[in-house]
Amino acid sequence: MNLYGEEAKRQGFCIPLHALRGLAAIVVLFAHVRERLDEAFPDVSFINVFNGSAAVIFFYVLSGLVVGASLAKVGVSYKSTAIFFHRRFFRIMPLMFVTVTLGGLYLLYIDPHMKYSLIPKEYGDFTLLKFLTSYVGYSLKPNPPIWSIFVELVASLLIPLMILSGNKITNMILVFVGCIALSIIPINFHHHWNFYMICFYLGLTILVWGKWFAERLSHLSNTAFWLIVAMLFVAFYVTRRVTDAGFGDLWIVYWETAFVVPLVAMIYYMPERFSWLSSKVFTFLGDISFSLYLTHFVLLVVLLNITTSFFGNTIFAAVLFCLSSVVCALMLALISYRKIEVKGIKLGKNIGKQCKPAAELS
Repeated sequence: MNLYGEEAKRQGFCIPLHALRGLAAIVVLFAHVRERLDEAFPDVSFINVFNGSAAVIFFYVLSGLVVGASLAKVGVSYKSTAIFFHRRFFRIMPLMFVTVTLGGLYLLYIDPHMKYSLIPKEYGDFTLLKFLTSYVGYSLKPNPPIWSIFVELVASLLIPLMILSGNKITNMILVFVGCIALSIIPINFHHHWNFYMICFYLGLTILVWGKWFAERLSHLSNTAFWLIVAMLFVAFYVTRRVTDAGFGDLWIVYWETAFVVPLVAMIYYMPERFSWLSSKVFTFLGDISFSLYLTHFVLLVVLLNITTSFFGNTIFAAVLFCLSSVVCALMLALISYRKIEVKGIKLGKNIGKQCKPAAELS
């Protein structure tokens, strides 16, 4: 018996978590808007309240839970794993291909003529090899947020092994220790991907302990419950801003993961407490979250160059840039969601249906 599989079969789609994925993407968008504002309007002070790095940690924990549960409920076998990889490819790669291609072409032919560059000059020259490796997020020059997709792809390869540990508690503990050991290996892994495997694994383990945890909390008063939610959220979201922890700091990955994992567990097993997240506005943001995450970065630098070209580095230009960034980013995300994401997933399903009869004949 696999503990992950047994519990995954009992749980369905969690709308509040889906909605929070959208809100996390909005946080990343605002964090990058602020970075561009700091670049073009250094004399204007902007409060740094948007923790995009914490939002990415949330993405990883949620992927460990949701993506892991999708495979765990059918069990890990050669066939199910192949189907799992096939679906992940067509879920992620169509939009990756489009955004990296467009970003690369922008970097080659338009960016050199712009006042504000897509990436800092210290990133080095944009070579053909960097262009090609960008399609898996290894090089981030054409679209910097794709570094996290590289981490997602690595985690996708390891999730089947994580699920296999669910047959025994001792094996689960060994995998947990293995994730810690992997994170502290004194090698500078690209994008520090080894730091983040523990996020995915602890997200997956929610299937084992999350229900028990939620049942304990269900006996608390409403005030006590929301106080715990608030404390966990503040510890998760604010610490990086207060300490100014950086991308290469392992401890902040542990810290944010430790506080967001119980939050995700509470929402997953107590969705009725978070029913306000089920509104159409939030579910819409959840639908377009992946597209919003991948399409906004190049758009921001284009809008920054346009607004400053016409209105200079004025307060009016800053306000116009902020407003146009939000509106245009949401519109572009909706278009790319419908025209690329959805159609990419359908293409994957059609190819899967065509391959299935061929496999049966062989």
